[in-house]
Amino acid sequence: MSPNDATVSKKLARSPIAARVLKLRNLTHEERDDGIVIAHSEELIVHTGALSRSGSFLHALRVVADRVGSLAELLGPPTQLAGAQPDKQLEPDYDPDPNGPLSNVEIWRLKDTTTGHSLDVSRDLRAIAERDGFSTPDGLPAIHPHHVAILCPSPGGCPATAPSPDRAPKRPFVQQPSRESTAKVTILDSGYIWTDRDTSHRNLNDRVTVVRGQWLDTKTGVWKPDEPDGLYTDPDGQLDGISGHGTFIAGLVSNLAPGTRLEVVGLRNQEVEIGPLGPRAQLRLYGTEVAIAHAMLRRCRTDVIQCGFAFPTLDDYPSLPFAAVMKELRTKRAPHDGGVAVVAPAGNEGSCRPYWPAALPDVIGVASTDPKGKERAWFSNWGKWCKCSSRGEDVYSTFVYWHGSVQGKAGAQDFDGWATWNGTSFAAPKVSAAIAAQFAEGAAASPVDAWEALKDGKGDVQISTVTDKKLCGSPVDLPYLHL
Repeated sequence: MSPNDATVSKKLARSPIAARVLKLRNLTHEERDDGIVIAHSEELIVHTGALSRSGSFLHALRVVADRVGSLAELLGPPTQLAGAQPDKQLEPDYDPDPNGPLSNVEIWRLKDTTTGHSLDVSRDLRAIAERDGFSTPDGLPAIHPHHVAILCPSPGGCPATAPSPDRAPKRPFVQQPSRESTAKVTILDSGYIWTDRDTSHRNLNDRVTVVRGQWLDTKTGVWKPDEPDGLYTDPDGQLDGISGHGTFIAGLVSNLAPGTRLEVVGLRNQEVEIGPLGPRAQLRLYGTEVAIAHAMLRRCRTDVIQCGFAFPTLDDYPSLPFAAVMKELRTKRAPHDGGVAVVAPAGNEGSCRPYWPAALPDVIGVASTDPKGKERAWFSNWGKWCKCSSRGEDVYSTFVYWHGSVQGKAGAQDFDGWATWNGTSFAAPKVSAAIAAQFAEGAAASPVDAWEALKDGKGDVQISTVTDKKLCGSPVDLPYLHL
C-alpha cells in the first residue's frame, strides 16, 4: 500500500519523540486521525473579554484556577546570544503596548487536576461564556488549554519524516554574506548547530546570529532560557529527531536568498525525562504556544519571521496568544509600520484541519507539494486556510555531521553535513526566502507588500496553481511558488 492510499493514523507512525511527549504527566492530549491536540494539563489561556462579559464565567474560573498574568505583563528578560558570538550584534527586544492586544490574553493555572484537566475544563468554561453571549468577530474562544507544539515526525509536528543523508554539493550551497545585506529573516525553530568543516557551513555560520529562546514556568511566573540545539541522543544512542532542524532551514533560506542575514531563535522548551540516568538524561522536545508566540513578538525587529511550528488546537479554535501577537504586529507602532511578514508551515498530518499559527489570517501558511509541484505531498495538510504551497518533499540543505543511528531510521546513518528531508516546515522557508529576496531588491514598501507582489505573480518567482481534489472533500486550489 502506498502512503497516499493509507489513512493518516497508519501512514504516519508515532515517532519516539511523540511517544515520549504524550506520556508526560504534566501534559494531556486528545487524539484524532487528523492530528493530536497536546496541552499542559494544568494551564489555561483566557480571553479577558469573557471575564468582563460573563460574571458566571469569571466565578467558575476562579473556583478552579489562579491567575498567573497577562501576556503584556509576562515579558521575559532581555534575549541573550547562544554562546560566544563576538562578531554578532543583538538587536533589542520589541516591547509591546502594555494596554494593547497582549493585555487581552491571560494565563491561568488549575488548582487541582484530579477532577479535570485543561481540555475538559476549557470546554466546560467556554460553554458558560458562550451561554452568556461571549463572541468575537474573528471567532476567538473565551478560553482554551495552553497548547504544546512538537518538532518531530508525526503526530502533531514537523517534519514529516526523519532526515536522509545526502552528498555535499559540487558548488558552495551558501555564499559569503555581503556587507550590503538588506533583508533579515528570523527563524523560530530548534536552534542552530555550528560546524566549520566546509565552505558552505562556514559561510552559513557567518550569516547566522543565534539567540536563546525562553519558556515560562507558570508555577513561578519566571521565564527560563532554553538550551541550545545540539547532537542530543536518547538512551539508545540515537540522534534525536529534531537535532539540526533549524540548521537545515537556515541553510535553505541562505541558499535561496543570498542577500539575507539570519537570526535563529532556539526553542527547545521544557525538559523531558528520557531515561533513568538522572537530570542530565533529558531532552527538550517541545515548545508551548506562549513561548513560541513570545519569541515571535520579542524578536520581531526583522523583515520576515519564519516560524517552524504547526499544531492543532482544541476544537479548532484560533490560538489566543498567536492571534494577540499578530494583532500587535499589525499596529503602526510595530516594525515596518505593521508590515513584517510571518510565515509558518501547514503541518504534516494529511489533513484539512486548521493548524496554527499558519491558519491565522495575517500569517502566510504554506502547504507542501510533491517534488514535481503537481500534487499535494502525501503528508501535507491542505485547505483554504493555507495561503500558498511550495515543494516540501525531498528538500536538500545543510545538516549536521553524525555517524550512527538516528531516530526514525533503520541502521547506521552517515551524515557529512548534508541531508534531504520532508515536511511543510521545509516548504515554508522557501516562501520566507522569496519574500526576503523580493523585499531586499527594494521593489516593495514592506515585507507584507513583497508577499502580495509574489502572490500576484510579480518578480522572478513563477506562480502556478496546485489543486487537491481528495483530501478536503472538494477541490482546494492553492498558489504554488516555483522555488
